[in-house]
Amino acid sequence: MNAFYAFLLVSLAGFALLCAGVWLLAGLGWSLVAGGASLFCIAGFIRRGMTNG
Repeated sequence: MNAFYAFLLVSLAGFALLCAGVWLLAGLGWSLVAGGASLFCIAGFIRRGMTNG
């Protein structure tokens, strides 16, 4: 798997979890928001690895 494809996959999964968490926003919603935020952090690390900066 190319690093760019991994970045896109993780970013889209984070966005989907964040949207689902905001939609629910009670109980399970907060854990979805936390999962989306962690996937965005992972995407940031992948992006930083791709740019070598």
